[in-house]
Amino acid sequence: MAKKKKTQLKPVARGFATVSVAKKAVPTEETELEALPPQAEESFVAQGSGSAGLLDVQSNSDTSDLAKAEEQHLQSLIDKLQDRVEKEIVRTLKAIEQEQRFSATLPRVNLDTLYVEGILQLAVSSSSESGNGVIDGPEEKIVPQLAITYGVLRRLGFGEMIVERCLSSISGIGLDEAVEWLCLTCSEPELRAVLGTPQQTTGKIPPTPLSPTRPTTSRYTSPPMTPRTVLSLHGADTPSDISSASLVESRSDILSEMSVPGTPDDDPNSTYVHLKMRISELTTNRKTSETADATFLRMLQERLEKVKQDYLFDEREAESAYRAERKKADDLALQSRLRGEKILSTPATPRIKPPPTVRSPERPQPDRVEDVFDEDDEDDDVEGGGGLLQLLEEMPQTETTQEGVTIQIRDLPAPKGWSGKTPRTLLLELVHKTDKYANVSFRSVSGASRAQRAAVRIIWQQGNLDDWSMDDVACYDAGQAEQYIATVALHRLAFPPTPGFAVGGAASTTTLTSYRLLPPVYRDLWNELEEGRRADHDRINRDIWAKLRQILEPKLSGTKVMQTPVKRSKASALAAIVTSSNDMEQDVLTSANIATSFQARQASSAYQEMLVQRNSLPIAGYREHIVSTLQSSQVLVLSGETGCGKSTQLPAFILEDYLSRGQHCKIYCTEPRRISAISLATRVSRELGEAPGAVGNNGSLVGYSIRLESNTSKTTRLAYVTNGIALRMLEGSIIEQRSSSFDEITHIIVDEVHERTIESDFLLIVLKSLIKQRPNLRVVLMSATLDAEKFSSYFDGCPVLHVPGRTFPVEIRYLEDAVEFTSWKITDGSPYAMRGNDKYSRSRNKSDWTEDLALDEEDITHETVQLEKKYSPSTATTINFLDERLLPYDLIIMLLESICSPHSVYGGYSSAILIFMPGLGEIRRLHELLMDHRLFSSEELYTIYPLHSTIASDQQAAVFNIPPPGIRKIVIATNIAETGITIPDITCVIDTGRQREMRFDEKRQISRLVDTFVAKSNAAQRRGRAGRVQPGLCFHLFTRSRHDTKMADHPDPEIMRLSLSDLALRIKIMKFMAGSSVEDVLSRALDPPSPANIQRAVSALVEVGALTASQDITPMGRLLSKLPTDVHLGKFLLIACVFGCLDPALTIAAALNSKSPFLAPFGKEQEAQRQKLTFKIENSDFLTLHNAFSSWRRACANGQSTARKFCREAFLSHQNLQQVEELRQQFLGYLIDSSFIKADISLVRELNRARYGSRGRMRFVTPPPELDRNSANYAIISAALAAGLYPKVLAVEGKHGSEKLVTITNNQAVALHPSSVNKGRRPTDFGVHYLSYFTIMQSKKTYAWETGPVDDLALILLCGDAEFKLLADSIFVDRRVRFNMGPKASVALKYLRKQLATTLSTHFSGKPVSGPDAVWENTAMAILGKIKPEEERKPETLKLVVNRVLQ
Repeated sequence: MAKKKKTQLKPVARGFATVSVAKKAVPTEETELEALPPQAEESFVAQGSGSAGLLDVQSNSDTSDLAKAEEQHLQSLIDKLQDRVEKEIVRTLKAIEQEQRFSATLPRVNLDTLYVEGILQLAVSSSSESGNGVIDGPEEKIVPQLAITYGVLRRLGFGEMIVERCLSSISGIGLDEAVEWLCLTCSEPELRAVLGTPQQTTGKIPPTPLSPTRPTTSRYTSPPMTPRTVLSLHGADTPSDISSASLVESRSDILSEMSVPGTPDDDPNSTYVHLKMRISELTTNRKTSETADATFLRMLQERLEKVKQDYLFDEREAESAYRAERKKADDLALQSRLRGEKILSTPATPRIKPPPTVRSPERPQPDRVEDVFDEDDEDDDVEGGGGLLQLLEEMPQTETTQEGVTIQIRDLPAPKGWSGKTPRTLLLELVHKTDKYANVSFRSVSGASRAQRAAVRIIWQQGNLDDWSMDDVACYDAGQAEQYIATVALHRLAFPPTPGFAVGGAASTTTLTSYRLLPPVYRDLWNELEEGRRADHDRINRDIWAKLRQILEPKLSGTKVMQTPVKRSKASALAAIVTSSNDMEQDVLTSANIATSFQARQASSAYQEMLVQRNSLPIAGYREHIVSTLQSSQVLVLSGETGCGKSTQLPAFILEDYLSRGQHCKIYCTEPRRISAISLATRVSRELGEAPGAVGNNGSLVGYSIRLESNTSKTTRLAYVTNGIALRMLEGSIIEQRSSSFDEITHIIVDEVHERTIESDFLLIVLKSLIKQRPNLRVVLMSATLDAEKFSSYFDGCPVLHVPGRTFPVEIRYLEDAVEFTSWKITDGSPYAMRGNDKYSRSRNKSDWTEDLALDEEDITHETVQLEKKYSPSTATTINFLDERLLPYDLIIMLLESICSPHSVYGGYSSAILIFMPGLGEIRRLHELLMDHRLFSSEELYTIYPLHSTIASDQQAAVFNIPPPGIRKIVIATNIAETGITIPDITCVIDTGRQREMRFDEKRQISRLVDTFVAKSNAAQRRGRAGRVQPGLCFHLFTRSRHDTKMADHPDPEIMRLSLSDLALRIKIMKFMAGSSVEDVLSRALDPPSPANIQRAVSALVEVGALTASQDITPMGRLLSKLPTDVHLGKFLLIACVFGCLDPALTIAAALNSKSPFLAPFGKEQEAQRQKLTFKIENSDFLTLHNAFSSWRRACANGQSTARKFCREAFLSHQNLQQVEELRQQFLGYLIDSSFIKADISLVRELNRARYGSRGRMRFVTPPPELDRNSANYAIISAALAAGLYPKVLAVEGKHGSEKLVTITNNQAVALHPSSVNKGRRPTDFGVHYLSYFTIMQSKKTYAWETGPVDDLALILLCGDAEFKLLADSIFVDRRVRFNMGPKASVALKYLRKQLATTLSTHFSGKPVSGPDAVWENTAMAILGKIKPEEERKPETLKLVVNRVLQ
């Protein structure tokens, strides 16, 4: 048949859906106007072709150029920073996920919701939401940081609007600050809905896609990002770049979903059921596919509350209907899961946009074979269905549906004979590899159209859904359509959408390369999809980077104004110069009268009378030598033997020399003890012709200054001060940066420098530096037994002067001589006998024990002493049986009886006897024994004086009085009488050979008072006290063998045996010292301490907060420098003052600084432990100490006999408890002296009477009531203790049956010491996660001695450096102590901790706390005190009662 000519089809009206494509509109030249904005178009039309119109068009062109430039700049940011930012976002999300998993294993800490809400309201009221912070740094470095924060928050699930609001509100750009703002602003359910699991991009396709119910499109574009907010109050607060149309659309969607379909508006019960069902779907029955945010949830809840207020609402009927509907929904969901389907809660799938307009080249159409039916083509009646001509008609490129949607039709045939994998096959493999239980189904959505469209649905195991359909694209047949939509699904699974920045996705390498296995036509389709995806991603990311730059712009616009107090400094300097000039003028005016006044003084009879005695002293012959040496040398070392008169005469020589020449001078003579300063000042004042009692008065040249007592005047030219006072004066002049009395000093004399106290050694360091700055300053170092050459070489070879003494020979006797002389005997059954640890020794003398025989915990090795033959066997037996750890009170009394006996060979030495005892407790005990003695209690025959540094000054002066004839004087003293003072009429000395000194205990890692034997030089000084006026006698109560073989030649310097914490603080206060570090300064000491000891001291100060990490001193550090105690206990006392629990804190600190008051006699250990447990409180050794002391104090109110009986029955040491009270009073005095406690004059007087009372009477002092308001709240006491002792904390680890205690510092396993009240308890029985401890010692095991439970909140609020990981629900304290806590409570504690630290710093600075700070402090006290808030009170009106006592 001949080929029929092809005719043009006529556009006829058809009765069915046509697949014909409308003719495309041909663009005309006028389309140029369509691109103009409306304003430009109107201007152009109005003005025609005039020049103004052209200018407008040109202006629009410039705007377009600027937009293009901005787009290029944003694209450059993407190219440069996007990959790096994305990697950091992924890394951060992975870290958050790991931290969340780890946090789930941590102990959970909860905080009452009323406290949380109250604290957050306080935080909101005290903070500003305006983002007015100024960020330093270049924009190119800050923008990526802000982008990382934005990306992480969006991936976590926070909505775009709330994230932008957050980043605009905070002052910085950090993630922690942003999350803190979100936690502070959002509610707990909202946070939980968002912070469930971080949405991150990993290397595998997630089993649960991110947008399961949102169908993806055939062209890769980001899914419609509904602005998501987590706060109802921010719902209308939208960024400026969000169009109002989108907001209206979003709002209408919410309102339409809130409406109740099929129910009348006047049926509140039905409305209630619908709303509650929807709320249930968003909360308890929320699906992963649910996209409604917290704003929508809040609106539903508000609508529900309004429905409840309806007059026709019946709550019982509505609830019943809701339960029925809920059951139906649950049953339906169950059936759907069983069938592998899912009930969609979202509306119909949105339309799919066509892929990118990248077309494949048109294929040449094959020549059609003419058919007989073609002739009648024009006349065919096609209304009936088209017939065969319709089937053979060519497939058009586009068609329009009845809804007016234009569909592009594509022919995507696979190559003939294709044996490779198809998109459908690859999709099925990928899905089943990811989730073997997933269900993949294809369906046709083409309807009656000739072109074929398909859809694919994937139902994952967890019930999530993915659905893609071809809405605006079709293929030639159903097979092509399925392959097309399978390719789209593969691409979407390979690149799932992510909130925030659009990224390349999380597809695995297999997925990204498997598309190459596709047929060529589908590889081209993949490339089209990929090109479209990249274009969409760039567009989305450009918009985000533009928003971030807008957010960052106000943060970079501000400038910080640096203010320097230059003018103020100059004014201060000028004032100092003027003050100094005035002082100099006054000195010039008065210097003319100095010589005349002194000549009148020399002419007085009182002066001349004393001058005779002064000239008889050995040092008088060296007067001119001393004066001339000091004129030519800045430093002089004077070694004067006992009795030469150096302490009184040398300062007077210098003073008289200057006065005689009419020159100004101010001399400070430092003494190690307060009694020495007072007695020497009194003596020198009398020698200068002044009246008795004139010391420190106006007109007197001599004064003294000791702690808590200064007796000087403006006319004082010679002042005796303690070493501590001298250092305090120096610190004051340096801290205040002004001229002080220390600057006027011309001479500094350091007396008794051989004692090598830590203060005297530090004073030498200061003086060595000071003499280089002040060439006119003169320094004299004096002592009786010092190593003169060592001190001389320390001061660059300064002159040395030796002055002989004036003493009489002293007869020396030792312990064996005393035993032989008194015939004192002990056997193996005596209470003074050395006892072993065998069962027989423990069972002896069960009913015969006293606290005087109580021993320390440490054992002592006992060696057999070989005596000379002149001693009897009884004496040898006694010496070898005697336990040297015990003070032989019986022997001392027998020795006194023998010496004072009328027929004694030593009767000539009995007029004045000096007995050296270790401490005040032993002095008090011996004094009581003598007062109860039938002979020594007679005041007609004996006068007994206790002598200790805490005894009042007037009572100390009484020891210098010479008793009337026939009355013997007995002085019981500590080593204060060794060198500090001289009692001239002493003729006999009984030396126990013991002293109590502070030592750093290496085992316990604390400084504490310990009893030790004296050194040989100390023993020589003590016996030298007996030879001042006549030949003397000395009994050393230690063996000659011990003296010759075991005693050290000289005592160790305190700087070598004490903790250096106090010294380190003083060094930090004295900033003028050359050398920036503590180690550098201490390396200049006479005997430098080891670097390990220095570092240990600095570390302890940093731990307690006395020094910052950069070793700068803090306000608390300045206070601790004035508390001579362990820094941990010092901090405990300071915090206890603030917390109002000072009384128990004083007891605990004093008890930990002294011997334990609990005794455990041999053979009665179990009975003693049972008595100790009767004082047990809250499983705490610390509170047990407080309870035992309080019980003893109450017993003392009924008399000493009652108190002693109580101690015997309770196995308490009366003597040790007395020492605890003495230390309590000392600590209270230090707190008052530091001005941290504002005490009235009555408390100071009461404290002085108690501390310096006579005759050993015990007086108790209680702190002011305002500092003792919470003493009955054990939780607050434990919190203050934890804050002070940290990091001395034990962690409870392990599960039941395998639990253990470990230190948080080095994870060392620790056992509870048998003496602890907690011994025998499992760690989990305490009900806490951590315990505080004070000392740890290593013996057979590593034992913790004193322990007590610590509340978790106390550790979080008061200890270490806390790190709040809000996204991980965890809190770390120094990375050592870890807890799990919700984000809202964590933010609340973070704010509370910060404010509490501020209030504590305010207290430590001596400033009052009021206003909002007081509210914060009261809130913290209530939480630490375990006080439950009253639930009926609203959080904003929550009233915290801090003083409630726990029962």
